[in-house]
Amino acid sequence: MTRPIVYDATHLVSVGTAAGAAGIGRLDLAFARHFAAHPRLACGAHYGMRGPHVLAPARLSAIVADVAPAARDDSADWAELRGWLLGAQPDRSATPIRSKSRGALDKLLWRTPLRLANDEPRALPPSALYLNIAQHACEFPALFRWLARRPDMRAVFFVHDLLPLDRPEFFRRGYGPLFQRRIDTILRHAHGLLTTSHAVAERLEREIGARGATRIPIHVEPPPSTLEATSGDVAQDDELARRDYFVLLSTLEPRKNHLMLLNVWRALAEGGRPAPKLVLVGGRGWENEQIVDMLNRCETIRPLVRWTSGLAAPHLRRLLANANALLMPSFAEGYGLPVVEALSLGTPAIVSDIPVFREIAQERAVFLSPIDGLGWKRAITDFGAANSPRRLAAMREAQSFQAPDWTNYFERIEGFLDTL
Repeated sequence: MTRPIVYDATHLVSVGTAAGAAGIGRLDLAFARHFAAHPRLACGAHYGMRGPHVLAPARLSAIVADVAPAARDDSADWAELRGWLLGAQPDRSATPIRSKSRGALDKLLWRTPLRLANDEPRALPPSALYLNIAQHACEFPALFRWLARRPDMRAVFFVHDLLPLDRPEFFRRGYGPLFQRRIDTILRHAHGLLTTSHAVAERLEREIGARGATRIPIHVEPPPSTLEATSGDVAQDDELARRDYFVLLSTLEPRKNHLMLLNVWRALAEGGRPAPKLVLVGGRGWENEQIVDMLNRCETIRPLVRWTSGLAAPHLRRLLANANALLMPSFAEGYGLPVVEALSLGTPAIVSDIPVFREIAQERAVFLSPIDGLGWKRAITDFGAANSPRRLAAMREAQSFQAPDWTNYFERIEGFLDTL
C-alpha cells in the first residue's frame, strides 16, 4: 500500500534558521526538503494540544526555504576566517565569528503565526504515514495521544542514538529522564524506526527486547553529506590547501572531547616548531565552561585556534576540502555526519576508535583512542608534513571512500516506508 505522507515540521517551525546547526537538524531539513516536493506528500503537521495542525504542502515548502542555511549571508565571516588561515590578518582571540541571523523579535514574529496555522482544520488524511525525524517534544506524551486514536495511520520515527541513556554524564543534568520519556513515546507509537548505523539499530533492538515490547521494524541507512555542491561552488582553494590547518566540526560539549585537542594544541605550540592552526566549527552546547575558558584565557593557543559557527554549506565545504584532516575525538556517537562529509570530499579523517566510526568511515580513517592524547599529537604532527607516508596513505583511503548519495538514500528509505 502506498500511503500519503504527513511530515512533522514542528522542529523546523520551533527553531527556525537554527534548524541546520547540528546533525539532527540538518537531517530533519534534508528530509523536509525531499518530502516537501514529493508527490506523496499530503501535508505537513505541527503539534497542537488537541491534535496536530495541518500545514499545506506550499506552506511546508515555504518553511523549508526560509530556514535553509544557504539563505544566510556569511561572506564577511568567511572572508575573515580565510584571511586568518592565510595569515593575512593579525591573530586575535579565539572568539566566535557570528553569522547574521534573525533578531529575537523577528524570530517570535515569524514562528508564532506558524504555530497557530491550521490550513485545513480537519483530521489528517486517512491511512497516511506520519513521519517524525527530529523527535521534537516527544518527551511530552500528551502531544502524541492522537496517534492512538488513528489506527489507520502508520507512525515512523527517526532514532538517532540512545546515548543519553547509556552515557548520561555527557548530557545536561536531568536530560536522561527527559530522553527516557522521549523514547517511551516513540516506542509506544512507532510502526517503524529509521536510524543511521547498525550500532544504533542493535542498541535499539536491545532496548525493545528489555521492555518486552513487540518488535518494531528498524531500517538502517547511513545519511550522505549535507554539504551538497551548488552551481558555481568550487571547493578547491589552492591558497588554503598550502596552509596547515585542521578542522573539528561539532557542538561544543564534553562528549566531543574538545578539551583533549586544545591541550594537544598547547603542547604543539610549546614544542618549539611551527604549529598548525585549528578551526572549531559549531555552536555552544552545554557544560563547556572549561573549553570556553581555555579558548578565551590560554594565551599559548590564542594565535592558533579559532572558534566559529554559522558557516554556510559552500564555505564549510571549502574549509573541509582543503584541510589537512578532519578531527573527531568524540567519546561516543550515534553516527558522526562530519566524518562522512569530510571523506566525501576526499579529506582525511582522524577519529576516535569507536565502533560507529569504523562502520560509517568504512575503515578509511585513522583511528585513535579518545584518551590517547600523545597518539593524537603524533598523528597531527605527521599530517603537518606534506610528504608524510601516514598522511599520503590517509589521503588515498579518503579518496576511495564510497560516499552515500541522496538519491539512493531516499529510494531505500521510501522502499522501507512502503513495507509498513
